[in-house]
Amino acid sequence: MTLRAYSWDGGPPDVLLLHGIGNYGRYWDLFADAVAGRLRLVAPDARAHGDSGKPADGYTVDEFVADAVAILDAYRVERTLLVGHSMGGSHAIALAGAHPERVLGLVVVDNSPEPLPEGSERARRLSLQRPERFASAREAEAYLRRTSPGYSDAVYANRLRWVFKNEGRELVWQSSSNALQRIMASRRTVDDVWAAWRAVRCPTLVVRGSRSNVLSATVAGRMVVERPGTRLVDLAAGHNVALERPLELAEAVVDFARFLPGRPVL
Repeated sequence: MTLRAYSWDGGPPDVLLLHGIGNYGRYWDLFADAVAGRLRLVAPDARAHGDSGKPADGYTVDEFVADAVAILDAYRVERTLLVGHSMGGSHAIALAGAHPERVLGLVVVDNSPEPLPEGSERARRLSLQRPERFASAREAEAYLRRTSPGYSDAVYANRLRWVFKNEGRELVWQSSSNALQRIMASRRTVDDVWAAWRAVRCPTLVVRGSRSNVLSATVAGRMVVERPGTRLVDLAAGHNVALERPLELAEAVVDFARFLPGRPVL
């Protein structure tokens, strides 16, 4: 299966960026602009998203983890700082637990072992009850602005460029709705996710949007308790921290990377 990834040159350490469900590797563009070459970034399109392959089956967490390891191997990255948002946070936690020798540190961005019902329902609605196609870019952009209001024009331009593809004269989603349904159906149990979180052995940072409808302050606090030494940063944002607060998120990640044990020295 083909995996598509994007990269931005920069200093050590290498950073693997894992996006959330229904998104794409270039979701991280504004964050990468804010990092401004201080770290080397690699951002894949997860399977069934963007330009990566869309198999009929194969949407367990373990299969996403294997894809992430394949990306690291393709880019010759021996050890990485993992940054995962939402679904990508779950995959990053699993990767850190399964392959500790490949991970310098872990940043979980607004992902929750016990997601709030509002966020879960919104993700399901936007993934599984969306229109399949749009007659024009104007119509597609209007849908994005109506269902996800309050972002900058740069965010809508990014999403319009990368979340759709042309099919004849219409725009259709890059992500596979069949796969999104399978991903949601194959999520691990709450107990399994907490166990995976406790199994992580590298330094950890949790970044929460203060208006998040996914990660509550209570669960974020428990994540810190369950993994002693975890740092917690709250940013003034909703669930999509990298879109609302790319500069602040970049500064938090760069600062975290600066003190990682085993970080390559220039």
